[in-house]
Amino acid sequence: MGTDFLSLNAELKYLTPENTRFEITKNGFITAKFDRDEKFERVHLSRVFPHDLTDAYISVTDNEGNEKGIIKALDDFDAETADVLKKELERKYFSAKIIKIISVEEKFGNSVWMVETSNGHRVMTLKDTFKSIIRIGDDRALIVDEDANRYEITSLSSLDKNSFRKIELYL
Repeated sequence: MGTDFLSLNAELKYLTPENTRFEITKNGFITAKFDRDEKFERVHLSRVFPHDLTDAYISVTDNEGNEKGIIKALDDFDAETADVLKKELERKYFSAKIIKIISVEEKFGNSVWMVETSNGHRVMTLKDTFKSIIRIGDDRALIVDEDANRYEITSLSSLDKNSFRKIELYL
């Protein structure tokens, strides 16, 4: 029973241009119609490997969080559809790029960071600083603040010396 149960429940459905059609509504939501005439007025996209494969292995779920399938590669779809899906993923996974760390202050168990980003100056508060900074590979870091905003340092080695000193303790 174990093997049959596992194989039955572990089956992946790959979504391709042949079995799935995606569209965007006038309100900006993504809809999906599957080959078995099943239609969902709103689907959600999530990257299975968000840091390494940004345009491949995309999970598609319905409003209840049930996975409907996996897109192996966005480029398998026509340019217009791929563009719609990429824009939705960029919106969901938006993260400002940190260029410089101006200051870090500890306050009441939190740390308050003043940073310069690709979108201007920001002040962010980290509840648990060590858990809020996620190292990605040897030279990248992702920082998630208390409001779940994402900030990325694309290259730790390219930070100026003063900025690196401010974050080095937490890495």
